[in-house]
Amino acid sequence: MTEINQNAIEKVIKDILILKKDLQRIGHKVTPDIAGFYGELLAWKKLRKVFRGNEYTIRFGSGQSKADIVLWKKSNKINIEVKTSRLKEEWYGTGYGFAINIKKCKLHPSRSVQHPRRGKINGDFCYFDYLLAVTLPDDLLKPRFYVFPRRFFEKNEPSLRNKNKRFSSTTHRMIFVMRPKETNEVTKFDKKLVKGKDAFESAWNLIK
Repeated sequence: MTEINQNAIEKVIKDILILKKDLQRIGHKVTPDIAGFYGELLAWKKLRKVFRGNEYTIRFGSGQSKADIVLWKKSNKINIEVKTSRLKEEWYGTGYGFAINIKKCKLHPSRSVQHPRRGKINGDFCYFDYLLAVTLPDDLLKPRFYVFPRRFFEKNEPSLRNKNKRFSSTTHRMIFVMRPKETNEVTKFDKKLVKGKDAFESAWNLIK
């Protein structure tokens, strides 16, 4: 399976950084969609560096039901969902927020969650094996990567359900609250996660 040319990835990364500077000149910031795609490019670059010696082929996923990045080694397929967040002030305080959705699963068609606005939504987390959370400072440089196995989301699914209107269309959310506001929407689980997130940072050994 042919891998994407690394030089092409590097060029797009540089182009986005140039676009960021151009947008600053007219008083605008990079949009969330572009920041999210930028995070996927950084994730691809980092995964290639970590796993290239293990003879993995790294490709972007395709289709709504697929994860963002796929690692292939012969018949071994690993699906990785990438979520990117910039440090910002939000309803929870200062920190990083990741909107996460379940997706329909052919193996488990009856699995569902109840969304406060959308009602019953069928799906689960089977579309990815690992979620890679990418955090970015305002200048988009020096990203940090956090590796979460799917079992983390399955185990903590009730605590990750979205109940806030800011993530009105998503089923779940994960937040790293650096400076929390006084709100009951920042849960004990959220506070525990931000204290324990370092265990997941650059935890590439979890990906198997």
